[in-house]
Amino acid sequence: MLGFTEVDRGSGNAVLASGSTRLVLREVSEAAPISRRLVHVNLEVDDIQAAYARLRDSGVRFTYAPRVVNRGAKLDVWAAAFRDPDGHGIALTQWRTRADA
Repeated sequence: MLGFTEVDRGSGNAVLASGSTRLVLREVSEAAPISRRLVHVNLEVDDIQAAYARLRDSGVRFTYAPRVVNRGAKLDVWAAAFRDPDGHGIALTQWRTRADA
């Protein structure tokens, strides 16, 4: 869905890849409680509306739909957030050049 494939797996970990990007996932037991206010992973996408629609249509429940979360003089950052099954915050993000820049 997000373009990652599993390239390796070990005891309590997995390595995912998308192009030249590598993501290592590790299982941690007895970790501190999760802050519901944090986004733990940002996944940059080329088309946030399309990625949001694909995931939503496959059953992902978003905490918020794509919207501007940071506005700079030249760039806007768009994001849409959801939680993984363990409650970690994940956001899809897309950088867009401002039309009025």
